Amino acid sequence: MAYDKKTFLKRVTVLVDTREQKNQHILSAFDQLHVKYQDTKLDYGDYSFSVDGKDFSLSCVVERKGSADEFYSNITQDRQRIEKEFYAASSMGTDFTLLVEGCESMEALRGVEVPEWELAHLHRKEKEIGKICYSTIYSWMCGNRYQFHPVFILDSRQTALKLLEIFYWYWHNYKRLTASRRNRKC
Repeated sequence: MAYDKKTFLKRVTVLVDTREQKNQHILSAFDQLHVKYQDTKLDYGDYSFSVDGKDFSLSCVVERKGSADEFYSNITQDRQRIEKEFYAASSMGTDFTLLVEGCESMEALRGVEVPEWELAHLHRKEKEIGKICYSTIYSWMCGNRYQFHPVFILDSRQTALKLLEIFYWYWHNYKRLTASRRNRKC
């Protein structure tokens, strides 16, 4: 049985957490691709998916951050809440991805700084926010902590495609695994 992307795109429904904000660029891309999506309350993360009624929201989830600045704000102002989500996903054995928009890699993230004018205007103290984000991600993704995958998207217009790619490969491997179980003889 072929597990091709065309079949997947026809059958997938992307689940979008009801608390997700500022994601019109993603929803518009799904509309252009004719990919179904549905607002739903996810236990953790911002995006998951279902295929033919099979819900993967407890096994494959993406937490999206619109920028390094958003992630920095989460870890400095709302750390307890975000760590609780990462812990829940890790405890459930979920394939959990942290997707950060506006940055191309971990090394690029490390170099993110707040511009001087913004420091003065917003009365911010920390200039080198990228280093804090970088250190936090490395600390959290260790095998004895939250075990997630960081993914970076420089151009946020590509976010919808990256979400679909993550979900496709999870589904592809799930189908291969379950097909081999069904074909075994006792």
